[in-house]
Amino acid sequence: MLSPRGRVREGLANRWFRRLGEGVFDVDDVIVRAAELAAFVVAARSRYALEGRELIAAGFSNGANIALATALLHPDVVSRVVAFSGMYPFGDREPIGDVSAVELLLLNGSADPMAPAASVDVLERAASSRGASVTRTTRPGGHGIDRSEVDAARDWIAARR
Repeated sequence: MLSPRGRVREGLANRWFRRLGEGVFDVDDVIVRAAELAAFVVAARSRYALEGRELIAAGFSNGANIALATALLHPDVVSRVVAFSGMYPFGDREPIGDVSAVELLLLNGSADPMAPAASVDVLERAASSRGASVTRTTRPGGHGIDRSEVDAARDWIAARR
């Protein structure tokens, strides 16, 4: 298990990329940080002899968004993502190429003000239209993770082993 953390400080919290406001991402920074995370994964695979081992990125909120961005921009490095309360990380841009090897599990609350359904819709459409396999589960509620999502993630991962 690799467990990196973001290097961007926001108050007392570490984040993966800068935000311009609540739910408004610095897209240039998202793209740069996704490249940094991809480079970290490549180096970690070599350093820890993980070449050829399956890698599934999992994250919540900001962590989900960087995992999604990394998979969509660097599908040769990260191709499977479990995203809890994630959303489309590229604002009004569409920097995604062919992601036909990418598999995404999107787990969101139907009333999540931090990851609104409209942004998750954009994510699903953008990834699917470029070839990704997208499984989306929406539960009642807001920003968080509940037991049904943990169970869905476990089942989704087990089906890919």
